[in-house]
Amino acid sequence: MTVSLAELEYRVRPCGKIGAYLCDQLEEHSREDIVRKNPYRTGETWILGDNPAVGLLLFEHRFDFDWVPAPLITSDSTYVPLGTDRPIRVYRRIDSRLILEDLYAKLALFAQKHHTV
Repeated sequence: MTVSLAELEYRVRPCGKIGAYLCDQLEEHSREDIVRKNPYRTGETWILGDNPAVGLLLFEHRFDFDWVPAPLITSDSTYVPLGTDRPIRVYRRIDSRLILEDLYAKLALFAQKHHTV
């Protein structure tokens, strides 16, 4: 899930100590001198990779997946079909706006409740 850093700054940073901490961590990481997977990274966006799993707990997207045989994931991150009977769901689409808006609302409500805004 892609989100702009401006959106995170606008929607997350104002959410008390937790919001400031999360934004500070992203900024600090973006300045680290490390090899990036994408040499064309502009610094304007961030990929929130684990959030779709949370989104599926909020709303299971019942009609947006296929059942496929589980592959083996090798040490070099390639998929090898095993031909086993263990099926897994592979999602074709998720509602990233639902997931992100839920995150923003929960951060804001927590900050309000704990008077950290």
